[in-house]
Amino acid sequence: MVFQINVHPRWGDMHFPMVPDLFIYDCVFLCWRDTLWGYERGLVGWDFVVGLANFSVSKGASHPWELELIFLGEFEVQEVEKKLRSLAEQEDERLGLDSQKKWLFIALKWLFENKNNIDDPLGVVELIYEDFGFPFEIEGFVRYMPSQDGYKPEENTSQQNIERIFCNWQSYLKRMAGVFEVKT
Repeated sequence: MVFQINVHPRWGDMHFPMVPDLFIYDCVFLCWRDTLWGYERGLVGWDFVVGLANFSVSKGASHPWELELIFLGEFEVQEVEKKLRSLAEQEDERLGLDSQKKWLFIALKWLFENKNNIDDPLGVVELIYEDFGFPFEIEGFVRYMPSQDGYKPEENTSQQNIERIFCNWQSYLKRMAGVFEVKT
C-alpha cells in the first residue's frame, strides 16, 4: 500500500496558514493534548508531531514515548498517532482546555508577522474567524464585524479604519502573549 504524504498535509478544510514548524515550537508551549487537538483537525501532520518530540527532548524531556517518536517516519504514521494519543491521555485534561485558543493565537501571530507578504491578510483573518467558530475575542479585527466600542467607521477614512483594525489585531496578540506567557 502506498501513501501520498505531503510535507505539510495541513489545513484540510480550514484556512489555517502554512505556519513553519519552528515558529510553532517557539511560539507557545503546546502540551500533547494541544498537539493532538491540532493534529485531529489537520493543522499539523505526523512530521510536526515527530519534530515536536525532538524539540521537547532537546529541551530536556525524557518520556520514553517522546524518545520513540523521534525515530518514527512517514511509513509509521499509525504508530505516531498511537504515541501522540497515549502522551495526550497521560496529561491532565485541564491542560487541553485552551488548545483552540493556542492554535488561533499561533495562526494569527504568524499571519500578523507576515502580513506584508500576504495579498489580503484581513481576508485570511475572516476565514480563520469562521474556521475557529467565530471567536468573540477577535471580532475587533474582522473587517465585516461592527464595532463594539462606539467607534464609527463612517466618520473616518478607509485608511484610518484599516489602521485601527491592525491596531486591534496587535492588541489581541499582546494580550494573548501575556496569557500564554509568550516571549515577545
